[in-house]
Amino acid sequence: MEETLDLKFEILEDQGVAVVRCRGHLKFGKETQLLKKCVESVLSQFSVCVLNLAGVDQIDARGLGAVVGCFEKARSLGALLLIGGVSQAVHELLQMTKLTDVLEICSSEHDAIAACGQAA
Repeated sequence: MEETLDLKFEILEDQGVAVVRCRGHLKFGKETQLLKKCVESVLSQFSVCVLNLAGVDQIDARGLGAVVGCFEKARSLGALLLIGGVSQAVHELLQMTKLTDVLEICSSEHDAIAACGQAA
């Protein structure tokens, strides 16, 4: 029996910025591992990345840890990683855990790409 993933990725480039759009559940298991690998791969090719979590309707502690790990990886590489939009569920969890004070979160993918352009 083949295991299915509850998280899908779409990777594209917009104005020299890598955009990783996530849709589904970001939870313990292969989903968190794949997010980290995906972002690490993108950061090996781009110095600026937007992580769009607007399509993530469920996230757990490991999922939050994976997001924080992506930010730490970007920082260690001297790259810029912004979150460009979050679902209501993710936003509430980020607020509860005070990660809104630590992570760079923009209200939308478009705003994040614009902020990347200003930072460059």
